Amino acid sequence: MGWGVLDRLVGEPELFFDRCRGGRPHVFTPPSLPQEAPGPRELAAALSGGLLRTPYVEMVREGEVVPASEFSTARVVAGRHEEGFADPERIMHLLAEGATLLLPQLDQWNASVGTLTALLSRDLGRATEAFCFATMAGRRGLDVHRDDADVLVVQLAGRKEWTVYDAPADGHWHPGPVAHPGEPALRTVIGAGDVLYVPRGAPHTATGNEGLSVHLALTIREATTNRLRQTLADLLTEATDSIAPRPLTEAQLLDCVRELIEAAGKKLDSVSPEELLARARGPLPSVPAAQPVDWPTAD
Repeated sequence: MGWGVLDRLVGEPELFFDRCRGGRPHVFTPPSLPQEAPGPRELAAALSGGLLRTPYVEMVREGEVVPASEFSTARVVAGRHEEGFADPERIMHLLAEGATLLLPQLDQWNASVGTLTALLSRDLGRATEAFCFATMAGRRGLDVHRDDADVLVVQLAGRKEWTVYDAPADGHWHPGPVAHPGEPALRTVIGAGDVLYVPRGAPHTATGNEGLSVHLALTIREATTNRLRQTLADLLTEATDSIAPRPLTEAQLLDCVRELIEAAGKKLDSVSPEELLARARGPLPSVPAAQPVDWPTAD
């Protein structure tokens, strides 16, 4: 079985696995980004298309979440007053003032990103989510902090400067702000098409370097089995004299399949035949495609 998307993100999966085992950050430059990665125009269309709303759009300013009232607007929909719709003009004003735009969980509403995360999840045997960040040059969204996930940062537009520190070797840490991260393990500036690996627990911070920096953060969460919770590094450092060419062994794959069958069986047991038939008949909602437009600038 070939790779779904990992080889198109990092070029050589074995080099990626080697960095995971060592808990070391690394920059990959694939020949081109996967076609499933969204372009700035596609994201701009979503932002200005009228349907995007909180909590799928957020903003951060000086490390604090911006109240939704500052970047969204209210509408009357079917006679009801609804709030939280993204206001592109307000968002660009806040971006120009130094705020960071965050689009959480793109995998839940963008079809191509959903495919991207599904393929990566299959490659790694891990749950994967997608978040998008946009920051103007010279601006920083968050101070030094840790994430409870391995992260592949896919730079989509502009340039961003990153500083990544070593994760604690003893594993005694919590996600969130870090006051004393130690010496940097990597300082780098990545441009459109680059992919940065940030190990789980490694303190890091990023600052816009040129233009409007837009990146996709693919967060790779812990795997949960019947026996234990495993990080990505754990899956790649099993007690063996040889290095497996794939992150999961045959036995681990069988465990995952067994759990999937068991979970599906429990789900079906809770659904009546009438409910299952009704769900199968649909219908599914029809969503019109948005017309692509240029990502707005702060000029």
